[in-house]
Amino acid sequence: MRYGMNPHQAASMTAVGSAAPFTVVAGSPSYVNVLDALTGWQLVREVALVFGAPAAASYKHVSPAGAALGTSVADAYRRARDADPKSSYGDFVAVSHPVDAELAAVLKGVVSDGIIAPGYAPGVVEVLAAKKRGTYLVLEADPVFEPPREEVRELYGLRLTQERDSLPLTRDLLSPDLPDSAARDLLLGLIVVRYTQSNTVALLKDGMAIGIGAGQQSRVDCTRLAGQKAAGWWSRRSTTRLTGVSMVSDGALPFPDNVEEAARFGVTHIAEPAGSIRSDQVAAACTTHGITWSPTNVRLFRH
Repeated sequence: MRYGMNPHQAASMTAVGSAAPFTVVAGSPSYVNVLDALTGWQLVREVALVFGAPAAASYKHVSPAGAALGTSVADAYRRARDADPKSSYGDFVAVSHPVDAELAAVLKGVVSDGIIAPGYAPGVVEVLAAKKRGTYLVLEADPVFEPPREEVRELYGLRLTQERDSLPLTRDLLSPDLPDSAARDLLLGLIVVRYTQSNTVALLKDGMAIGIGAGQQSRVDCTRLAGQKAAGWWSRRSTTRLTGVSMVSDGALPFPDNVEEAARFGVTHIAEPAGSIRSDQVAAACTTHGITWSPTNVRLFRH
């Protein structure tokens, strides 16, 4: 690799088994590039498998600035990047389907560090590789690669091992009486938060994450940050009040203040693990604000 977390750190990467999850087609990755690529690829791959549609994610520092479904990879990426274009500046792109000329043209016009995809149409790699004065990183994911069952991390002289988080995220985790659009957005949100640095809250609408509050120590700060980003997204297209938003939290909502904040930003559906000592208060707050509540009993922390 070019370097590790920072330019003053040397780094290398080695495949654990007989195959690697991607091939370097152009450019040279840094440590953070690899983290973004692997995390983003897992997100879009899972979304595409669940929904049977193209998916894209715009990653910065191992969390998505945006993620979305689309009618094509170009459409999905436009929607993903539109969620938080300020944070997507210099992003790492992940798409679930091969890159075509349309997406290459979109990428040519934005500031981005690299992309991971399961394939590239003829002539596309040459267009992408020319970005950033010829240093743009192009990775080709192996769509049939299956990772080891266990994940290993070595930190400060300790080796930590855990089972990979491969729990299926399905519609039956959610309340049965949800509208189809809300169920879609909540399920998409569950996948998004699974691949976002904890603590995290995601707000979703129309098959895209419109606000992601990631990596905060306080969950209500996650909710507030996600809401502010969603409000910014909405202000660029309408002067009416934002409503019909779905919210997913990777951990239990500890206090009703999260519901109060969510209601300010037009949230009408919430999915969260529940199980906290105040979950009855959270549920009551949802009822007060006319918000449906789906206690999933599944925590999705990622660190």
